Amino acid sequence: MHKLIQRICLFSIIAAFSSGAWMTTASASTYYVSPGQGKAAGHGAGTADQPYKSMDAALKRLKPGDRLLLKPGVYRTSIDLRQSVLGKGGKATSSEHGLRTTIEGERAGSVVIKGSDEVSGWRALGNGMFVHDDWKVNSEQVFVDGAPMQQIGGTIMGGYPEKKNHPMMRIQLGGGGIWPGRVAGNQNNMPVNSFYYDAAASRLYLRVRDTKLSGHRVEVSVRPYLVIGSDIHDLTLKNIRFEHANTSSVSQSGAISIRGDRLILDHINVDNVDMAGFDISGNDNIVRNSSASHCGQVGLKVRGKRAKVLDNVFSFNNTRGFNKWWEAGGAKFVGQGGLQDSEVAGNKSYANNGDGIWFDWLNDNNRIHNNISAYNKGFGIQYEASQRAQIYDNYIFANAQRGIYLPNSRDSVIAHNLVADNGLQGIAIVDARRGQYGKFDLTPRGNKVFGNIIAWNKGPAVVLPADAPGNRSDYNLVVSGPGAPAAFSLGWGSLTQPVRHGLSAWQNASKQDEHSKVVKLNPPPGFLQAVDKRELRPNWSALLNAGKQLRTDVSAGRNAGGVQPWAGPAS
Repeated sequence: MHKLIQRICLFSIIAAFSSGAWMTTASASTYYVSPGQGKAAGHGAGTADQPYKSMDAALKRLKPGDRLLLKPGVYRTSIDLRQSVLGKGGKATSSEHGLRTTIEGERAGSVVIKGSDEVSGWRALGNGMFVHDDWKVNSEQVFVDGAPMQQIGGTIMGGYPEKKNHPMMRIQLGGGGIWPGRVAGNQNNMPVNSFYYDAAASRLYLRVRDTKLSGHRVEVSVRPYLVIGSDIHDLTLKNIRFEHANTSSVSQSGAISIRGDRLILDHINVDNVDMAGFDISGNDNIVRNSSASHCGQVGLKVRGKRAKVLDNVFSFNNTRGFNKWWEAGGAKFVGQGGLQDSEVAGNKSYANNGDGIWFDWLNDNNRIHNNISAYNKGFGIQYEASQRAQIYDNYIFANAQRGIYLPNSRDSVIAHNLVADNGLQGIAIVDARRGQYGKFDLTPRGNKVFGNIIAWNKGPAVVLPADAPGNRSDYNLVVSGPGAPAAFSLGWGSLTQPVRHGLSAWQNASKQDEHSKVVKLNPPPGFLQAVDKRELRPNWSALLNAGKQLRTDVSAGRNAGGVQPWAGPAS
């Protein structure tokens, strides 16, 4: 027995060494970066007392399992993971794969990474006009004392819209192209607080209200990406704020563009970038407790399997006026099958120039719950050309278009949401005649709309496809004003299938909503909070009282689409 125990111990020691477990634990290091510290150096130990001054120097030392701690300050740089050995794409040994590497700010709000440089050397032209000669960068953003200047003219993604035969020229032709918010012009017609880049002459023009720039801080975006890497795995980014990217000069990507698996982005804030804030691809990735605000196009893009997008804020995005039917707004999940087997929960998406939360093209089996999507200029939640969504316990109100919209999506559940005061229909499932698209069946069938409170929307409360099978709507509470009967529709309404006014007319025409109820009720005072209060908490009490019996009926065991009964929003 004694010899057997010795053999087992020896085998364990050999296994530990062969797996590298002891070696990698011992070799994990913490490095420090501090651009403003007196003893910081471009090369050296990277210790707390002698930190790196250069982000690049630290990244070149970073190995899987290491920790990079950023001291407080403003960093005019980017986290370029392409020069590190992280992930399968680098030189890490097989034993190092799976170790979690961390890059984090020392404390929340203390570290800001900017894609802009402070620029001096402007030549005055008079009347508040200035020019910087020999400017070689196609800069998409200029800030004076932190305030963004209006871009005049400009090209994106390698020449759009001035380059003939640019691949983007064929997109959204009827809606003004992909960038209808572009302001045409040049240095001869610049308003106050604007800038213009003359690429042919390599000159950057700026016009401000003052006659001199001394005493003002001028920042010009020059770095396309603030974080970039591909084939990156087991990485955590935490406690960092990112600003002033110049992404659209080269691509349709994001200020933070990472491809890889098991990524965690926690307490990451992206503000005032020119294209997308986050662009994350891969499997088992997490974005949580983060925000994307005042991004030029869209706050967040995520694609892949088993992702978690939790407790984030997306607000005031699409500042540059990109076409909302192309890609713009709070958050969008699209491309390469979109998002699959994933969870999008607890997010607030508001005041975006586009949709609040948009899933597009072959998303599958996603849970979308406990989100607030409000005051957006597009739809609250759109789940397009996709399948098997569970959309429940969301609060969707005061959006300019539809509340919850499913064009050509199937086998989904929309349950226990509050959908109120939206500019078009409340909940709409329609057939946009895509049908069979190659091997994909995009017929909107098998959807269930159960147990929702649908109040004061400008169009019909519920829209179902006129001729697609298996869609069901029931146990909903529809609230209308005293002088406006509740409306419902099969399709968008036509001579053969007109919009039905009143629950009885709808039940007779559609055989739907047998157990649903309609009440007439004016919105209570203060129902919709102003968006600038950030609380986004309507006065729920009147709707909760009106829907009390309905929720009791659903809870009693009637079919609610397989989702737990709606319990009402938190007080």
